Amino acid sequence: MKHKIFLLAATLLMSWQVFAQSGTCGDNLEWKLSNGVLTISGTGAMYDYFSSPIPIPIPWYDYRSSIQSVVIADGVTSIGNHAFYNCSALTSVTIPNSVTSIGERAFSVCISLTSITIPNSVTSIGDNAFYYCKGLTSVTIPNSITSIGNGAFYDCTSLTSVTIPNSVTSIGTNAFSGCTSLPVIDNLRYADTYLVEAVDETLTTYTIKEGTKWIGSSAFHYCSSLTSITIPNSVTSIGDYAFSLCRSLTSITIPNSVTSIGTNAFQNCSALTSITIPNSVTSIGIHAFGGCSSLTSVTIPNSVTSIGERAFARCSSLTSVTNYATTPQEIDDYSTFDDVDKSTCILYVPLESIELYKAAEGWEEFEHILPIGASATNVKETTVTPSETTAEIAWLQVSGAASYELVIRDKQGNIICTLVFDGEGRLLSLTFHAPAKDNAPSQTQQAGFVFTVTGLDSGATYTYTLTAKDAHGNAVHTESGQFTTEDEPQGVENVPTNQLPSTKVLRNGQVLILRGDKIYTMQGQEVK
Repeated sequence: MKHKIFLLAATLLMSWQVFAQSGTCGDNLEWKLSNGVLTISGTGAMYDYFSSPIPIPIPWYDYRSSIQSVVIADGVTSIGNHAFYNCSALTSVTIPNSVTSIGERAFSVCISLTSITIPNSVTSIGDNAFYYCKGLTSVTIPNSITSIGNGAFYDCTSLTSVTIPNSVTSIGTNAFSGCTSLPVIDNLRYADTYLVEAVDETLTTYTIKEGTKWIGSSAFHYCSSLTSITIPNSVTSIGDYAFSLCRSLTSITIPNSVTSIGTNAFQNCSALTSITIPNSVTSIGIHAFGGCSSLTSVTIPNSVTSIGERAFARCSSLTSVTNYATTPQEIDDYSTFDDVDKSTCILYVPLESIELYKAAEGWEEFEHILPIGASATNVKETTVTPSETTAEIAWLQVSGAASYELVIRDKQGNIICTLVFDGEGRLLSLTFHAPAKDNAPSQTQQAGFVFTVTGLDSGATYTYTLTAKDAHGNAVHTESGQFTTEDEPQGVENVPTNQLPSTKVLRNGQVLILRGDKIYTMQGQEVK
């Protein structure tokens, strides 16, 4: 008896597999498969095959090899992820105007599908939606579409034409990669306004055709002989890895139409020396200029609101970064400018934003933050020439400075004196904070950013801080250092005759220079 029941159950199961070709595929959707035609009817969204709220897969998946045609009735609002994945016999699809989205891998590996009409209701095409539909010959994307996912038409090797409307604002990585039948113009393969790739990697120059809107991912990847590229003003996006490993590219002009620079877009362009990013760009991708080891300067416009991790990592030759953003962008504290010497690379920012950058994570690592327009020679150009009791301090004019404050401290940190100068270097005030010396500080010239402090102790170490301030009293540049005055010599009579050719000596309180058998003042006048 048990044996008969088992046989009956097995027979019923086999019968279900053969004849039960209908079921549900959404909360209010039904499917029916008859004579190779799969019909989906009802209202609402289709289940995603691998993320269905029901515990079992959508049953028609068991019959995918026999599905030749799909008819989706009006009322269905979305085509789920992996919905018709690997329906290898599928040749035609009818999609109604009620559908607004085509999910990830919805039709991928439908190798017999030769054409498809996407209705004007669809707004997005998911990642790899038509991946490896190698029989697909043409695609018209309607004006309703705003985004095309990563690899959406990847490896559609028979695709000969694509129409991309102006409504599309986002095209993912490798959307048309591997579409080897698309037209080639001047060694560049195009999918309508989308530049897919350079066909000849050995060419040295390229001119992208007018009307091109997208430079695709990896379009010029490893074109190691490329020295120059002409980008038209129609281009709005530079894709991921677009120019990576173009090691002969020395310069590039990014037009004012570009709004985004993708991940690794110029990675390891080791000959690139400078880059100016136009005011239209809003985002710079992760590692976009990473490894551009010859890059010496970069200009970032105020329009940029997003800078990815390691965007300028390993740009070891950078000497200046000009950032026009009044509010510092959020960057990674260590990686964004990793391997950039922030003690010598100067960060130029809007004058009113200097203090913001000095407090911002990542940006505060730059030791020299100057107002845009300041001369690079302002940095580390303060010189100190000490003698036994004096020190001549000279500095260069700082752009935007209305006054200068010079503070001198002793080795213990006690302030010796504070001096204030106007924008031309003329002394305005002098305040002593220590017992007065025999000699008062004096200025060697009325203007010219040179001042001599006298009455110092011999053989003593002092520190100085020079702060340049704007008309509102805000610091635009600060520089610090230290110096040590010389030991006081014992007297001219104790100087051996075989001593070095030039020796400082002290006579009657005056410092003199002994050179051979002649004596000179500090100003170079011979003393008879």
